[in-house]
Amino acid sequence: MVTVYSHIVNFILLLRLSLSKPQRNHMLSIMHGIVLCDGRKAITAMRRQTKTNRDLSCMTRFLSESPWNHHTINRQRRRFLQQLVRRE
Repeated sequence: MVTVYSHIVNFILLLRLSLSKPQRNHMLSIMHGIVLCDGRKAITAMRRQTKTNRDLSCMTRFLSESPWNHHTINRQRRRFLQQLVRRE
């Protein structure tokens, strides 16, 4: 397996998202795949690019069925970035 970029891990941890450990791991795998994947960002391509051993159905269920709220996560991401910009 390819090691997840430490910058991605640090960013996710700094957001202080209320995700379970499995959810956080799926989020990291998908974000890492987005960074590494050229062209179309399909889950199968991201999984192949990151050389993850995660089951494809688990990754897709994380996006479609997992009980996290993308609005909440996006709001936390924006808040974090706004605070970062204000400090500079």
